[in-house]
Amino acid sequence: MLNDIALSIKSFLKSPDFLKSLLVTFGIVLPILIGIQLDMLPYFLSIAIGMFLTSGSDVPGSRRHKSIGILTATLIAVIATIATRLATDSYYLLFPVLALLIFSISFISVYGFRASLISFSGLLAIVLSFANKQIGSEIFIHGLLIGVGGLWSLLLSVISHSFIQKRQIENGLSDCLNLTASYIRLRGKLSIEDNTALKSEMYDLQVQINTIHESLRELLLNERKHSGLSNYKRKQLLIFIELIDMLELALANPANYQQINKIFDRHKDVIDPFIELVFELAKRLESLALRMQDGSRNVEHKDLEPLIFHCRINIQKYISEVKLPEAREGALFLHNLLDYEEKQLQKIQSIEIVFQDLEGQKSSELQGKAGKKFITQQDYDFNILKENFSFKSPIFKHAIRLTFAMLIGFSIGIIFSIQNAYWILLTIVVIMRPGYTLTKQRSKHRFYGTLIGAGIAVVVVLISQNTWFFAILSIVSLTLALSFIQKNYRTSSIFITTSVIFIYALINPNAFEVIQFRVIDTLTGAAISMLAISFIWPSWESFSVKFVILKALSTNRDYLKEINNFYHNESADLTKYKLARKQAFLEMGNLNAAFQRMNQEPKNKQQNLSKLYEIVGLNHTFLAATAALGTYVINNKTDKVSQPFEIVVETICNNLSQAIQILQHEQLSEDMANEKLSDAYEKLEMKFNELVAVRTKELEQEKEKPINPELRRNLQEARLISDQLKWLVTISGSLKKTVSDLEYKS
Repeated sequence: MLNDIALSIKSFLKSPDFLKSLLVTFGIVLPILIGIQLDMLPYFLSIAIGMFLTSGSDVPGSRRHKSIGILTATLIAVIATIATRLATDSYYLLFPVLALLIFSISFISVYGFRASLISFSGLLAIVLSFANKQIGSEIFIHGLLIGVGGLWSLLLSVISHSFIQKRQIENGLSDCLNLTASYIRLRGKLSIEDNTALKSEMYDLQVQINTIHESLRELLLNERKHSGLSNYKRKQLLIFIELIDMLELALANPANYQQINKIFDRHKDVIDPFIELVFELAKRLESLALRMQDGSRNVEHKDLEPLIFHCRINIQKYISEVKLPEAREGALFLHNLLDYEEKQLQKIQSIEIVFQDLEGQKSSELQGKAGKKFITQQDYDFNILKENFSFKSPIFKHAIRLTFAMLIGFSIGIIFSIQNAYWILLTIVVIMRPGYTLTKQRSKHRFYGTLIGAGIAVVVVLISQNTWFFAILSIVSLTLALSFIQKNYRTSSIFITTSVIFIYALINPNAFEVIQFRVIDTLTGAAISMLAISFIWPSWESFSVKFVILKALSTNRDYLKEINNFYHNESADLTKYKLARKQAFLEMGNLNAAFQRMNQEPKNKQQNLSKLYEIVGLNHTFLAATAALGTYVINNKTDKVSQPFEIVVETICNNLSQAIQILQHEQLSEDMANEKLSDAYEKLEMKFNELVAVRTKELEQEKEKPINPELRRNLQEARLISDQLKWLVTISGSLKKTVSDLEYKS
């Protein structure tokens, strides 16, 4: 237990979040110390504020993107600060200026994640401008010094970029190893138990994996696009590519409880070593993640060859007990499962080899120009603003909602003469998000964090009144608050509260009054946020879920089409296949996330929740079957494509196209004739039966004759492809029907 705690603390202290928070804290505290030393604190405090405001836009990415982000945040912060301070003399001027600034700054979030953080910097600048009472020329001096603080932030970011990015990549790869291990283990568990909770956990995990994959693509590929990769980063990219392939293999793994239970009902012990092998693979990945966190290059692992040998023995044992031909289906299933596990082991071994020589000079070749295609590029065209200037856009509604909420909060502060009323605005800015679920979650976390932080501050103030002690605690609290702000907002809220209270305790000897107003203002801001998200043009998930389903269906169809292309031509562009796979996986994660958000909304707003859950499950099953087909086609030399294969694939794509047409209220395309599909099924089955007949004849001539590897491969191909195609037809048909019901009821 103590070892686990020590390991967690060590991991946290080495994390890029903590290292970056140390850097930001240094960037804030240093100007303040210089200002105190030179007796010019108000001026250097403005620089510290500029550093604080712009540091949030310094998120993982290329040096160029980070620099542009910080400079943009700096410009917006300066303009917002000066404009707000100039308008404070008259409420008649201030309210329209605030409305225009808040809406405009929050609306730029349409340009994606980095833009949303730049927007957040601008909104914070508006809020913090009320904490400073400059007048006349002092307003412009304060604004310009905030700009200097932004440039100071840029300088620190540029200097620390390589070091911080290295830790971000290593931490990201370590997280990716752990998440992939969890996914592999979860798929193994689903092979032996049919558990709804496990399926929900798997959907959650998929969202997390997609997030970390996108982050690593940004870190590894964007930098490469502009300046090339060092051999060290090239090897890290190889590890990342192997992890993506492992995810596809894990998704393709036939974790079908019903099928396993049906085939091995009387021979449950046969499957045990296969499941044990899956769990051992997961452990091996977790061990590798631990070594990456430690910085150790020593890879220690259990030899899995005896377990693989045990699996092979169990296949023969099953065949000898059940006898052919009854044992054929189960034997092919076990062979396919073992093939999957051996491929996963090979990929883990490849990762281990690269990992052990990450810092070596041995060159690691990598095909170069396709990488940039995998980065999710953000389009900054002005037309995006025009297209989103409508109540159909969630960001547009959020910008209006946030504007109203902040104006209401500001009015309450004026009417009731609340001390530090800008804390209400600060709470609203921090809590409010475009969706109800995240706003509700952040409100709860902010509320609990504030109460806990206030409680801690009360105890500290009762124990000591030493100003140096308060100063040290405020710095430590700020560092910890910034460390947790992205990954654990509740914990971050605790340290934000303690930091603010200790800073004010340095100025105001009556610290308990500060604590009291901090709690009241936080509660007021949280209440306004929840009322606004619920009643001011609310953006319920049921309004937008149709478009998420639409994208998921479209990317599923594209993924299947690329598999079909590769099946026709083994020299086809593998990059196109991988891009289609990436998009299908991302949209699967987006659909899972949409369901999670809807599930946390008020019951009376959850339209078609059960149908959406069904679609999520069908989508995941469809992707699993598609991935199984894809991994086989990519990794094995297959026979010439038959006409029955073409007919079945056309049927599947047609089912998905019709589902899309239903969602878009378009006329449905023509169905494939049932007779044509039935004939295709018969011909696919006939091919398998012909191969079975060859094997049966061999056994008649020589009872114990081992199966020829080529014949076994052909049997596996015929069975797997036939089964997966039939399964995909069934699932795509179910998706079409469920989408039709969803559309009818909504």
